[in-house]
Parts: sequence; C-alpha cells; structure tokens
Amino acid sequence: MRIKGLLFTLFFVPLITKAQNTYTLDECVAYALENNVQLKIQALEGDIAKGTIGETKAQGLPQLNANAGFQDNITIQTSFIQDFVSPAAFEILFREGLIPRRDLGAPASFPAQFGTPVNGNAGFSVSQLIFNGSYFVGLRAAKSLKELTEKQYIQSEIDVVEVVSKAYYLVLVSQDNLELLTKNYDRINSLFKETEALYKSGFVENIDVLRLKVQLNNLKTTLKGSTEMLKVSLAALKLQMGMAVDTPISLSESLKNVTLDLTSVPLTSVNANDRIEFKILQDNRNLALLDIKNFKVQYLPNLNANFNLGWTSGVNSFGDLTNFNSDTWFRFTNWGLSLNIPIFDGFSKKYKIQKARARLSQTEFGISQLENSFKLEELSARTSFNNAIADYTIQKENVELAEEVFKVTRIKYQEGVGSNLEVIEADTDLKTAQTNYFNAIYNALVAKVDLLKALGILK
Repeated sequence: MRIKGLLFTLFFVPLITKAQNTYTLDECVAYALENNVQLKIQALEGDIAKGTIGETKAQGLPQLNANAGFQDNITIQTSFIQDFVSPAAFEILFREGLIPRRDLGAPASFPAQFGTPVNGNAGFSVSQLIFNGSYFVGLRAAKSLKELTEKQYIQSEIDVVEVVSKAYYLVLVSQDNLELLTKNYDRINSLFKETEALYKSGFVENIDVLRLKVQLNNLKTTLKGSTEMLKVSLAALKLQMGMAVDTPISLSESLKNVTLDLTSVPLTSVNANDRIEFKILQDNRNLALLDIKNFKVQYLPNLNANFNLGWTSGVNSFGDLTNFNSDTWFRFTNWGLSLNIPIFDGFSKKYKIQKARARLSQTEFGISQLENSFKLEELSARTSFNNAIADYTIQKENVELAEEVFKVTRIKYQEGVGSNLEVIEADTDLKTAQTNYFNAIYNALVAKVDLLKALGILK
C-alpha cells in the first residue's frame, strides 16, 4: 500500500498540480476578479458607502446617553452677599419711632460659602429628531452614493479585464516568439555545422563560417533576451491577476487558437447605456440634484424632542455619597421640544445653491460630451482594429514568403549554386518578417480589446 501511495504521489500529484496551474484567458480573468488588489481596494469603497448609509440613518434614531460624576469641593468657593437684613430692621425701628431716623450709609456685605463638600450627579438623557429636511435628503444621497460605488467597482472590473487580457496576449506572443526563435537558432546552428564541415573539406571559405557564427551569436543573444522577456511578461500577468509573482503557472491556450477569434467583433454601434462611465456620470448628476435639494430644505425649521431623568446629591463626605437613598439623592425629570427656525444666514445657503447648480450644469455638459466621445472612441478603435487586422494579414503572408525564400536559398547554397551571404540575408529577412508578424498579432489582439471596451461589451 505504501508503494502504491508513493507511486501516486510521484506520478499523479504533479499532473494534478500542473492542471490546477494551467489557465485559459477566461480563467485568468476570473482569478483576477477574485484576487486583484485594486479590486479589493475598490470593494472597500462599497463597505465605506454602507457605513455612510448606516451613519446617516443613525442620526434619525433616538440618542440615549448616560452620565455620572462627582465633585469633591476641597475649598468651597466664597461668595459675597449684600447685607439686606440690617437696613430692613432699622427701617422698622425708624418707622415705629423707637430710634431717631438717620442715614445708614451704603449697605455692607459679608462673605458666605454655599454648597456641600461633596456633590454627585447621575442621569439619562434621550433626544429624538422629529423633523430635519437635510436628514431625509441625506438618506437618499447615501443610497445614491452606494449605487455610485457599485458602478465604480464594475468600472474597475472592466479595467482589470482589459489589463489581464492584454497581459495574457503578451505572454502568448512571447511564448510563440521564443519557440520560433529556438527553431531559428536550431536551423542556423545546423547550417553552421554543415558549413563548418564543408570548410574543413575545403569546399567553402572561412568567411562563410564566420558569417554564420556571427548570425548564430546574434540569435543566441536574442534568444536569451526573449527568454527573460517571457518571464517578465508572465510575472506581469500574475501581478495583474493578484497572484504571487513566484507562483508557477502556464497558459493552456495557444496563439493560433486566439488569432482564429480575431474577427469575431460585433458590427453594432456603441450604446451610451452600455458604457459604465455614462452610468457613473448619471449617478453624479443625481447626487448634484440632491445636493441642491439639501441646501433648499435647510430653509425649513428643525424640530427635536428631549427627555432627561437624573439624580443629584450634596453631602459632607464621599462615604455619604455612596448611600443611595431618597435622603441623599434627589430625582429630577424634564422633557421638552426645541424648534430651530432659520431666519437669516447672510445669504450663505443662497450661494451654496448657486454653486451646486453650477456643478450640476457641469455634470450635464459632461454627459452630453461623453455621448459624443463614445462615438469618436468607437470610430477610432474600430479603425485601429481594421488597420491592425490588415497589417496582421500582410505580415502573416510576409512570413510565409520569407520562409519560402530562406528554404530555396538554403537549398541553392547546399547544392553549390548559391552563396552563403544570400542565406544570411534570407535569414535576416525571415527574422524581420517574424518580428513584424508577432508585433502585428499583438497589436491586433490589443485593438480588439480596445474595441470591445469602446462598445461597452468587454465584460
């Protein structure tokens, strides 16, 4: 049983791991939509919006507070009280004729201390918003803000689909380019060995060997650079996916399969309602309208209710303060309404409304301009796509022609009716054609992504 388990570990587990780390474009996009860091950051904006809604709702709920405290009056403050007793007593004596009337002068004053050494208080207070126009407008604005953040998240998703798709295509192009460069290197290396053998047999000159050696060295350098470029492209793809850069993955699709789908682009024109940017701007317009309404309702009165229940105590020591009874603690209760009527604020709200209306107009102009820009963006993207497809078709044909030229040139050289220089020139032309071909493929794939985004159907 242990041997069978070991065999399973050695042969089947690597295959399962490999399968799990092999991705199609759709799988890369799906992974990115779950793990992309920027999307996670944007998702937190939704949580912030939910918190804003809860915070706004809380303002309309009863506000209950409890309070308690004590004060130790180490030295009770002295107050000065005017002597009002003596003048009154003398006035009675004067009036009854008991003593002759005389001028008493200015009333005297004497110091006095009021209060107890230790004071305590405890109580509850409840306040309830009854009417505030800004509160109800704020509730609507908070909900609109939540809807806006949801659309902004969708926009971020579209951006992620775009960058992941382009990064995926770059890896495919880099892989095929590296594979073709490897074949080119093997082909020139084989030709180099043949020419070297012919030189040793005296059939060709040393210059022929040296030319091919230079060509071979150049290919070796290019091959090394392309290998590193593939690593960088793959790392960039994993970064956009939200995957650790050192995670080993491979792509299950080939460039051939992808290019077959190049022309599958809808011919319909863009609909502004399909573009998330348009929806976001409409939400901004709704928020601007609510902003104006909020300033208008601030002209209305605000009404609040409140209720207070508490106890106070004044005793000679802290120990007496802890005797909770009706002889040391005395209850009080009160309730009331408070009405705030705005009368004049120096035209502050007037100018706020003026600014809000100007921002609304800016947003409406932006909506109108955005609809026109969508048409221009589609026209530009479709033109770029058509040009890229035309260039791709030409470059594909050029590669086939360059391959045929190299094949014929090499045969002529091997049969002794062609020169070594012609073979090198044909190989250089072939590599140029291949480079142009891969550039054309990538440009066409990128142009397709841009066109789908311009049509609002990328995701």
